Amino acid sequence: MTTTPTGGTPEYDPFNAPAPMPAMPEVGPPTPFPKPPPISVLAKVSIVFGVIAALGLGSLVAWGISQSGRFATVEAGKCLYLTDEAGGGQSYTTASCSSNRATFRIDDVRPGSSECRGSDYVQFELYGSSSSKRAEKTLCLALNVDSGDCLRDVVHETRIAKVRCTDIGAEARAFVMSGSSADCLSDDTELRYIGPPARTVCLRPTGENI
Repeated sequence: MTTTPTGGTPEYDPFNAPAPMPAMPEVGPPTPFPKPPPISVLAKVSIVFGVIAALGLGSLVAWGISQSGRFATVEAGKCLYLTDEAGGGQSYTTASCSSNRATFRIDDVRPGSSECRGSDYVQFELYGSSSSKRAEKTLCLALNVDSGDCLRDVVHETRIAKVRCTDIGAEARAFVMSGSSADCLSDDTELRYIGPPARTVCLRPTGENI
């Protein structure tokens, strides 16, 4: 601060006074972004069921690969079940067709890597050894069920299993009709097998006409 010759405070000069500092605007807390509304429990359940419905029975028409080489035990009319192996392969084990463990029936055995007569078969290729690059046989596997059988894990060919219809894990009940052109209900999943015998398997969601 400057002083006058007498040591007093200078008089205020409006023409030489420094410009006042601009007033700073008041700053409040930042406005938060709006949160999306929470997903209801019903919506979450609908999403889950939507995913399941989208999967359908796709794995039932997937290609299975086995390097077991047990060709003498497989022929049309026999039954088996599939299991996963290390490395992503699959293996089969034969079982009596009347056993609950027998989830698939061999309708046809075709040479080499072959297409089955119908898109609803599981086409399961057999290789002679772990080093083989060409399939020696193809098994055409149909779901081994009778009318009234209930199933769980229907989208996994290695985990599908027959269970009591009162089981909490039961997902579908099978209805088997003669002929490969029979009609199922609109909500059923249809599996048509040329055979022999020719048949149509209707998989009905549990809770409907159970």
